[in-house]
Amino acid sequence: MEPGPQPLTPYFTVLKRKMKNFLIAFLVFLVWSFFGLWLYSWLQPENKNTQDTTEVAITEKEDSATMTKVDTPTEISDTTIPLDTDSTAIGDAYKEEFISTPAKGLRAVSETGDIVFLYPEGFVITKNSDRVSIPPAIVDFKYKLNTYILEHPDTELHITSQYSPSENIQSPNLGIKRAQVIKQILIETGIPSEKIVIKPFITEIEFAIDNTFKHSFTFNFKPLNTERIKAVKNSIPESRVVYPEFSSQGIMVNQALEQLRQEVKAIIDENPNIEIEVVGHTDNVGNAIDNYVKGLEYARQLRWFLVNKAGIDRNKIRAVSKGESEAIAGNGTEKGRNLNRRLEVIFYLDTDE
Repeated sequence: MEPGPQPLTPYFTVLKRKMKNFLIAFLVFLVWSFFGLWLYSWLQPENKNTQDTTEVAITEKEDSATMTKVDTPTEISDTTIPLDTDSTAIGDAYKEEFISTPAKGLRAVSETGDIVFLYPEGFVITKNSDRVSIPPAIVDFKYKLNTYILEHPDTELHITSQYSPSENIQSPNLGIKRAQVIKQILIETGIPSEKIVIKPFITEIEFAIDNTFKHSFTFNFKPLNTERIKAVKNSIPESRVVYPEFSSQGIMVNQALEQLRQEVKAIIDENPNIEIEVVGHTDNVGNAIDNYVKGLEYARQLRWFLVNKAGIDRNKIRAVSKGESEAIAGNGTEKGRNLNRRLEVIFYLDTDE
């Protein structure tokens, strides 16, 4: 008689016992592992010199002459002044430094650390764009900054402007370009250009779903650096005034305009960081609004001429108008009116890189 099938109960019993012992051993191993890791981290010495490397304010290190910018000219000799004049003063003012993360909203801080103003919302930036949107609720920020500068003439204004390493690489970087938008608004409000310093700040930015961010700017007042301002002014070529032939169709090219083209090209070739402002001036014939428009039209035509005939980068030239507001002679005579109808070319150096 053949033996029947053997029962499996003893095998399952042994298997269950082995699995139980394995699970107990595994749990003991986990407990001791966590305890060992905790003990290791507790015994590690604290490194007090550790710095957060995700938020670093950068200033691109270039020749000191490339780090200057001012919109008002000063007199120099006919020969070009070497741009390494007082380079130490300029370089010290723009050396690399660490800046804390701008707080939410928009704030300005005095040189003693006091809050000048604090808005709950700030300027709106868009990823990969140099456009800056200013909410209506904070448009008076510029007047508050100007008032503080007027009341504290021994201070200068630093604009801290964030940009992200995830954004498109541009030159100058987007932190500088966005701050230049704000700087121009402040210059038009009345703050001297040489008293405004741009501090680009690279850090990770969490953009919203629509690629915007609202907390990228901070204003800080600092003691006025007179050595930097002196060095900057001594490096700027003298402004030029030109009298082209004006007509109803616009400005006509004459010898004076051709000479200006050659001079501007030579200046830019020798000093690539030079930027240009073309200012249109008129007489007082007609009304002020029409004269402002006419001055702007003339300035834009000269800008076009320098871009296309002198090969100047269009991003280095901006056209503005003073209309009839800055007459240099009386408008009562034809000679005086002819003197007032002019174009002015102002050079300045970019200190924001």
